[in-house]
Amino acid sequence: MLDLTPEEKKVILFLVVISFCGITLNNLAKLNHRIKKLFCPQVRLTRIDLNKISLEELIRAGCLPVKTSQRIIAYRLQHGNFSSLDVLKKVKGVGEKRYNKLKEIFFVE
Repeated sequence: MLDLTPEEKKVILFLVVISFCGITLNNLAKLNHRIKKLFCPQVRLTRIDLNKISLEELIRAGCLPVKTSQRIIAYRLQHGNFSSLDVLKKVKGVGEKRYNKLKEIFFVE
């Protein structure tokens, strides 16, 4: 049916393997949020004021789980505006590791 040279067979095999790898990585990225971060890093050009952001905006930012976002907003409503970012550590779900990531995203006026 197809009379291909050995070089043409190698090229076709290479393209099939590359296509399969691309499809696999794409599906893994859709299933696993951590893998998606490796291949699609988010670029942040501005920082977010923690005292002015709404719950919907915080969830849409995608930098925190929904429960933690809700706890941050609840803490702000209960205790007033954050005086500094260090107060964020008092919110359940924000440990030292997460705080170190969040201090690059948020600021407090």
